Order: sequence, then C-alpha cells, then structure tokens
Amino acid sequence: MKKKNIVIIAIIVLLVILLFPIRMNLKDGGSVKYKALLYTITDYHKLEKNGTYIDGIGIEILGVEIINTTDEKEEANTNIEERIKLKDLKITAKNIDTTKLVKFNDVLYGKSNALIDYDCNLDKTIGKINLLIGEEYMPELNGETNNKDLLNCDVLEANGKIMVLNVDNTAVLFEAIDKENIKKTNGESLKNIENTEYSSFVGTVLEETTKYMIVEPNEDEQERKSSDKIQINYETDHIDYLYGVGRKVIIYYTGVILESYPAKIYTNNISIDGYKDFEITVKENKNVGKKKVLNNKDLAADGRDFNLYYYGLDEVNVKVNNENMSLEQALRSGKITLSGIEQKANEDFPNAISYDDGGSMEYHYKDYTIIKIHKLDGNRDIYIGNANMKLNDLQL
Repeated sequence: MKKKNIVIIAIIVLLVILLFPIRMNLKDGGSVKYKALLYTITDYHKLEKNGTYIDGIGIEILGVEIINTTDEKEEANTNIEERIKLKDLKITAKNIDTTKLVKFNDVLYGKSNALIDYDCNLDKTIGKINLLIGEEYMPELNGETNNKDLLNCDVLEANGKIMVLNVDNTAVLFEAIDKENIKKTNGESLKNIENTEYSSFVGTVLEETTKYMIVEPNEDEQERKSSDKIQINYETDHIDYLYGVGRKVIIYYTGVILESYPAKIYTNNISIDGYKDFEITVKENKNVGKKKVLNNKDLAADGRDFNLYYYGLDEVNVKVNNENMSLEQALRSGKITLSGIEQKANEDFPNAISYDDGGSMEYHYKDYTIIKIHKLDGNRDIYIGNANMKLNDLQL
C-alpha cells in the first residue's frame, strides 16, 4: 500500500514538473513567460525603439513554436519605426484641414474645406479606410488615417487629386497633398512623396462663374466618352478673372472624372495658351509669296484682330501632344494658340532680331522663320515663312 502511495505521489510530482509552469518576467517592456518542461507560453508586451508596443501570444511545445501572433505585427511595426511625425513637417496645402489625413492608393489626402455637391450613389465603394494610427504620425500605409472619425469610412471616388469619403452617410471631399505641399522643418522637400502625373484635354467653355466652368471636350478627346459636358471646379475663387465663353482651354487633371451630369473635375490647372511643347515642320513652295491662313478671331480666342500668313511655304505641320496635324488644324482645335507660338519663340530666342518700327520681332529657326509684326499703325500679324524670310520681304 505504501508503495502504491509513493507511486501516486511520484506521478503527481512529475506532472507538476512537466505541466505546471514557472512565471518569468522578461525585461523587454512587460512580457511574461510561463515555462514548463513540456511547453512554454509567452504573453508578449514588447517595447519597440519607436515607443510603440508589440502585443501577442507565443506557444512552444517541446521547444517547437506552435503559435506566434506577433509575426504580423512585427512586420507592420517595421514600417512604423520609419514613420514621419507631423511635428517634423510643414504642410502648406491651402484650404485643407491637415489634422484629418488619409492614405489611399499611395496618395496622401487631407480634408478639404470646400463643400461638395455630390449626387452619386452613397452605397457604392471602391475601398475602405480601416487602419488607425496615432494623431502624431503621417499616414503611410494604404487605407490608413490619423483621425478616428474617418476610421471604417467607405471611399466613394478617388484619383490622384481628390477623394470622396462617405462620412456618416455624407459625401466629404478630400484633396491630395503632394510633395510640393510638404516640407521638412528645415525647408527641404519630402522626397518620398511623388509628383502627380496629369491627364489633359481641350474643351470649349460653355458656361462659367468665378468658382467653376463647364466645358465641352473636343470630339477627338477621350474625355468626350465620359460626358459631353464637364464641370471644372476651381480650388479657389477667381474673383477678378473669367476665361470667356466660347474660348478653347486645356484642362489638366489627375485620375478619374466624377460620374454625374455634368461630369466633375476638381482642378485649378487650366491653360489658355495651348500645349507648350510642340514641333513645327514646313514644306517650301517654289513660288515665293504670302498666303493668308486665318484671322485670330476665327479661333474664338481672345477677340484680337490680326492675321496669320504663310510666306514661301506650301505646308506647315505640327506635332503636339503626340499627334501630327496641320498647324491650322491644331490652332482651330485649341491644341496650339498663336500667342503660344509667340511665347515659345521668345523663349527659344531671347536675343531675337527686333525692329524700331514699334517692336516687330524676327525669329530664325533652322528650316523656317517666324515674324511677329508690331507696328505703330496697329498691325499685329504673324508670318511663318521659309528660312530666308526677312521683314523687308513682306512689303508691308
């Protein structure tokens, strides 16, 4: 009987040794390890260098790790170690509440102070803001925000310039913050914020106020497939300036066009001088003489009355926005303007030949010459001619 009792006691002692753990407090910020001969359980509360904690559970049986719920968090915290603190930045974006930031599709957005007239479906979504960080950090991961009021909000629309969030069943506008709007405290640009790439199209102004314009995209533009009318909402109030109904303008924007009618784009990047980058090529005519091509008023531009002439040329063509066409076609479509041609010539030839007749200018390229007339009698015509053309040849 005594032997039986001894065996039972021995088994109990052995089970205690094998199964009952010893508590060990680790010096890593607060983790606790429970260690027995057969297994080890670790309750992690590990302090990282950046001041954040890694929490989780680790279980080992006979020295083999079975569970470790900290793996994912350790990987995520690798990024957090390099996080940028907002106190180290100066965000200069106008009309944006920089305390409410989100990151979506690799673009950083801040809440716009502008109101949005959003008449699309509030139930649709293209993503969700589902990660929350401390208010002191700038969001760096997709779907991340530093404001708890924006957590779990659905993304209704997003492109590289604007984003619309469904916040408590209300459409709220956010605007992109690019590297030009973010500076380090020492004034340097933040290198890891990429430049925004713009799409563009030419349209005719149908209606305008100081806060927006409605344009009709040219029929050959991709944007025409989205809508025959697009409302361009400015980021600021153009109190003292209107572009002019009937004028051709180039709209530069990023990402998608908001689906409505008229469709909507938020941008302040608008050009009235056509595309700046273009190449002119000419074909000479054996019979030297001048030919009127069009009047500036034919272009529904700025209303100035002057003519474009070709001199000693059979054709003038242009490559603009990766398209080849006649110069006349490019001018009538708004892809190039006569004022844009003049501006480019002034940039290409800062020391161009000038005349004391009131200010006429002569620009000599390799294969052709441009002459801008500026006489005291009010003549403002433009000539594009062969390489040998001179002002005196025109017999004005």
